[in-house]
Amino acid sequence: MKINKKIYKIPELNYNTICILEEMGVSLTDMDKRIFSAVRGFVALSMDGNFEKAGEEIEEHLKNGGSLDETLEEINKAVEESGFFQALNNIHKQKG
Repeated sequence: MKINKKIYKIPELNYNTICILEEMGVSLTDMDKRIFSAVRGFVALSMDGNFEKAGEEIEEHLKNGGSLDETLEEINKAVEESGFFQALNNIHKQKG
């Protein structure tokens, strides 16, 4: 993710990182209802869990004319490409 001309890498989304996000208050099933919290959570995850810094970086990014569109696209891509979610999706397909 590029925020304020800095690159932040979303860690591989595996079971443990999903649990870390949930412990941070970010539920992937509610991302569409709490977009700002979800973005801040993913940015914080990329910053070793620092919510305060993540919020400040995002706010500065927006004040400087940035948008959250690219960040949201990268978050969605990370979720879609996650081996963990691909495995869950396969389980649901097999049961369906």
